[in-house]
Amino acid sequence: MSTQLSNVITATTHPVGTGCTITQFRHDLFPAAMMSPFVMVDHFHMWEPTFEVHPHAGFSAVTLVFEDAKGTMVSQDSLGNNAIFGAGDLHWTMAGRGIMHTQIPVGTQSHIHALQIFVNLPAAQKNLPADSFHISSDKMPIIENEGSRVRVVAGDFQGHRSLTRAPRPILMLDIQFQKKNVDIEVPMPGKWNAWIHVIKGHITIDNSREIGVDQAICISADDQGGTIKLKGSEGAHCVILSAERIDEPVIARGPFVFESETSLEKAVNDFHAGKFGSVVSKPY
Repeated sequence: MSTQLSNVITATTHPVGTGCTITQFRHDLFPAAMMSPFVMVDHFHMWEPTFEVHPHAGFSAVTLVFEDAKGTMVSQDSLGNNAIFGAGDLHWTMAGRGIMHTQIPVGTQSHIHALQIFVNLPAAQKNLPADSFHISSDKMPIIENEGSRVRVVAGDFQGHRSLTRAPRPILMLDIQFQKKNVDIEVPMPGKWNAWIHVIKGHITIDNSREIGVDQAICISADDQGGTIKLKGSEGAHCVILSAERIDEPVIARGPFVFESETSLEKAVNDFHAGKFGSVVSKPY
C-alpha cells in the first residue's frame, strides 16, 4: 500500500471582468493524470454577475462555497431549477449529455468565496441526462476533534456520510486546523487520486511536503490504496478532493469535456441544435 505525491503547483490569481477573481488549477499542470477525475478547479471570489448563460457537457460542474462567503448565489438552469445557496453550501450540476446554466451573486452586497470544480465522467456516463441539486451547510456532517474541524461535503469520512448523490463515489473535505501539530489521516482507496489546495496557512503532507496559500498538490494511490496524513499550521484551512481516477483521454474544449474528438463534436453539434434547452430567467 503506497501513495505518490506530484509536484507542487502555485497558481496566479487573475481578474475576470470587474466582479470576479480566479486562481485556476488545470489537470494538465500535473503529471500522469494525477488530478483525474478532476479536470479543473477555480478558487474564486465573485461579487458581481460575471458569466452569462453557458453550456456544459460531459462532466459535473460543482460549486463548493466557503463558510466566510457573504450573501447568496443563484443557479438557474435549463432543467427549470432556480436554486439559491450561500455560505458553506454545495451546488452540483451534473451536465451529462448537456445543460445550460448560469450562477450569479444575488444583490449588491454578496461576496461569494468558493471553488468551482469540474469533475469528469467516464465515457459510459457522459450521455446521462442532466441533473442538478444542492446541499445546505446545515445538512453537512461536521467532525470536531481537539484542534481540528472537518466538514464532510461529499462522501464518507470517519463514519460520517454526506447527502451528496454524485454519479460516482467521491470524497470532499473542508478542513480547518485550530492548533498546530494536529494530524488528520485521510484513507485513499486503491486507484484513487486526491487533490489538495490550501486556502489559508500551510499544510504538511505525509511529514514530507509542505504547501501554502495558492498552491495545490495531487496524490495517487496504487492498486492497494494508502493513507494521506495532513498536518496544518495553526489556523490553516485546506480542501481535499478525492475520487477514483478515470483512465481515459481528457479532451477539454471550453465547457465541454470528452474522451474523443468524435464525442466532443457530437456534444457541440447538439448544443448548436438547441438540444441542451434554454434557461428561463425567474425572479429570485
